[in-house]
Amino acid sequence: MWKIVFLFLAASFAVGNVTLVGGFRKVDPKDEGVQNALRFAIAEHNRRSNDMYLSNAAEVIEAQSQVVSGLKYTLTVRMAKTSCRKSAADESCPVHSDPEKARPYICTFTVWSRPWLNDIQLEKQKC
Repeated sequence: MWKIVFLFLAASFAVGNVTLVGGFRKVDPKDEGVQNALRFAIAEHNRRSNDMYLSNAAEVIEAQSQVVSGLKYTLTVRMAKTSCRKSAADESCPVHSDPEKARPYICTFTVWSRPWLNDIQLEKQKC
């Protein structure tokens, strides 16, 4: 019997159909937790940026979550410039429709959320 179980597990790992417990898993970009993490990551990105204009998400390319002491989200996002200056800080700034003005770029954000502590942190940002 153990040989059958071993063969099944070996085949599953070889094919890649097994998700590791505690590992990252893909989630719907429209998920409420993902959207909260995205809003926070964009706000932090704009706060840390030296650009005069705000950037916003044009598209969420991939969203993953991992259960840790809270939830860790890894978001791969196509970012682009808006016409809003940082001083305006309007959250509803749409991305430029002209690609030359939008200057799209890709960012990967890692956000750690612990909602019961009202705590959220941007752990890593790579653009």
